[in-house]
Amino acid sequence: MAGIAAFCLACSAEPPAPKGEPAPEFELELLSGGVVTLQGLRGKTVLIDFWATWCPPCVREIPELNAFYATHRDNGVEVLAISVDTEKREFLENWVAERGVLYPVAVGHLDLAMDYGAEQFPYHILLGPDGRIVERLTPGYHDREELNELLARNGS
Repeated sequence: MAGIAAFCLACSAEPPAPKGEPAPEFELELLSGGVVTLQGLRGKTVLIDFWATWCPPCVREIPELNAFYATHRDNGVEVLAISVDTEKREFLENWVAERGVLYPVAVGHLDLAMDYGAEQFPYHILLGPDGRIVERLTPGYHDREELNELLARNGS
């Protein structure tokens, strides 16, 4: 199902950090309150999901990410959704609540997504417990089986 359409927004002038390299640092506000930093996620395997409310595959993927998160969160795996929307925070809070998103959602921006290599959405990247890039998935929709396979092939 990875072939479901993704949306191209812009092309990055600089290539993203390659596999094995440290992920770009960030400090973002969480919709649930507080902030999340790359440093604060150290020690966990992290699936980052760059997404937007206007992206149909992103919306369709929410139940898959909810199931993946519920299965793995007690095993040192974190899911972090980073919104690239330009909507106000209140809109995002309501939108996420209405759709029953269970995993943490941060307010991001397109520049950060591009720093991670995202040119289409949804875009997923797996980080190791050391904050290094383990793998990038092909942009687009991924179901829970694909996400589970991602963990399995990377030893998580």
